[in-house]
Amino acid sequence: MTMTLIDWSARISAMADALSVPDGGFSVKPDDGSDVRAGYAVAVHPEHERIFDRPVTSNDLHEYIAQAKDALSLPGRVLGGWHDPATGRVYLDVSVVTADLSEAMTLARETAQLAIFDFSAMESIPVATPVAA
Repeated sequence: MTMTLIDWSARISAMADALSVPDGGFSVKPDDGSDVRAGYAVAVHPEHERIFDRPVTSNDLHEYIAQAKDALSLPGRVLGGWHDPATGRVYLDVSVVTADLSEAMTLARETAQLAIFDFSAMESIPVATPVAA
């Protein structure tokens, strides 16, 4: 599916709306704008993480996509956004989606993430810290 500029504008507006509610968010395939529907999303490019202490606008999303376009063009990457219910902060990131919870947690710890997103439960899962031996 190829999206027109008008379709992308509407899609980006909907993504900004999704970030307006606590624990709201999205994971979108950058090639066609479709939602990811299965697996666990993990932000894997900390250098592209952006944190906002205010509501995120469509303009913010347009700017972020332009800045992160190289990472978003890598195979298997998705555009992610999350509204942390505990702090009210909004995070934008470049993520991967894996079907394996253990792999997702390992990737999340390696990149110092607070949470991953479970699409089957439609909720965030806090990242468990490894237990010292």
